[in-house]
Amino acid sequence: MIEKELFMIMKTIIPDLEQTDQFSYYDCYSKYHKAHIELKCRKTHYDDLVIEKIKYDKLKKVNSWYINSTPIGIFSFDIQKIAEPKWNDVMMPTTTEFQNNKQIIKQIGLLNINQAKKIM
Repeated sequence: MIEKELFMIMKTIIPDLEQTDQFSYYDCYSKYHKAHIELKCRKTHYDDLVIEKIKYDKLKKVNSWYINSTPIGIFSFDIQKIAEPKWNDVMMPTTTEFQNNKQIIKQIGLLNINQAKKIM
């Protein structure tokens, strides 16, 4: 699944969902829920899903959901209601969806799917 597909699925669940511009810290917003939403599509399922600290910190400042799709389902984390993950520095590609494969240190945490609401 790609983020456009995930957005369209989420729009069937949250009809007022609107995409934000490409430079926003969030992928979409619901006025009804007053929620900023970040979407991530994972090609492999893991019970622990990665979140970057820089993204977590932005999401923590507002009412927000971190929604991940994996091959076995779609999981929604309410960032305001879950425990902050433990942070680790790891070498990762600068981006995952573009041509920039340069490795940099990123601070990441793991969110267990048991902390999420399974949407599908």
